[in-house]
Amino acid sequence: MSLLEIRANRRRARLVRFQSRDGDNYRDLSSQLGTLGPVIESAHDVGVVMTKECARLRSQPVRAELESSPYRLPRELKIWSFDFLARRARVAAMYNGDILGLASDLPSGDEDVVVKLRPGRYFDFFCSNLLAPFDVWETGRKLPLLRGRELVLDRRGQLMTFRRSRLANTVGVSSLAFTTDGQLILVAQAKDNVGSPGLIAPSGSGALEPRDVPQDGTGLTIGDIALRGAERELREECHISSDEVEISMIVGHGRWISRGAMPEFCAVTLLQLTSDQVLDRAIRLVERPYVSEVMAVDLAPMTRWNPRKPLTMLPEEIRRSASWPLAFGLACLAQSIGDQSWPLRQELMKRLGQETPSAAGDIEGPYPEAATASA
Repeated sequence: MSLLEIRANRRRARLVRFQSRDGDNYRDLSSQLGTLGPVIESAHDVGVVMTKECARLRSQPVRAELESSPYRLPRELKIWSFDFLARRARVAAMYNGDILGLASDLPSGDEDVVVKLRPGRYFDFFCSNLLAPFDVWETGRKLPLLRGRELVLDRRGQLMTFRRSRLANTVGVSSLAFTTDGQLILVAQAKDNVGSPGLIAPSGSGALEPRDVPQDGTGLTIGDIALRGAERELREECHISSDEVEISMIVGHGRWISRGAMPEFCAVTLLQLTSDQVLDRAIRLVERPYVSEVMAVDLAPMTRWNPRKPLTMLPEEIRRSASWPLAFGLACLAQSIGDQSWPLRQELMKRLGQETPSAAGDIEGPYPEAATASA
């Protein structure tokens, strides 16, 4: 029976292809997404900063709750999972670890909403969110069997809410870490890394895991949980200990449209290390399949910070190699520095040599039109 099943799977695999939509920039959604916040476009991907949700995260806690039932691939995705995983996994460094996905949306105002987190496995995320940039075709058919965009948009062409989404929606977390001498730490990801292969990523980035949830389970907030995950990724990728982190704060929430509109959270971290101290450390052996280099850069003067064009904050030579999470994090940072009440504002300005408030103070507010970060 097993042999027959293997042969059947191989015959089907020869008839099916996964057609990438590399040129899909989702600009037809610009008017819709632009009402949510700045539309951020990196060299390869598109996403949106959820401006109202970001402001809520920075101003007051959002309660979170861990569901007991894990995510299960729906039947219409499960039938393609074996073939998709078998083909894509050959060129990627990954393992089927435990992850947490977002099963409900964040509040955009003062309403008291409990955000639902759902356990899952990485392969489920791989075969759902990472399938969304592809269309599934079968030999001899004139129409695709599955349009990846249908996993992102509802029947009205609106962005799918997390509550209604059929995807795992693994929570992405990252951190922008600044040293005592005002340098931003960045990570060049290895070419086999599934996250952003061969691109420049934030100081630490990855997926939220069950171990990021406090064991007692009391007083949970989505900000605290995402912050724990972001700091863990930072410590792992940059070989930093917990006592070398001075303070971290969540600054933003967004949706990575090119990855099935998966949720992303970004934090800003102030380190108690100089850039030389960080760069002198060897990459841990366990991280080498994912991290190729750790680097430190100077950001542009704050007067040039713009959440609609975050890549202009980076040195010109690395803008085209920036990952979407990095562009997203910089956009959130530009929004946060314009918030006079943001607790890290004064200390970060001091580290960056900014003694007076900048023009970034005028960047908060609604974003009626979409803009890209490709400038």
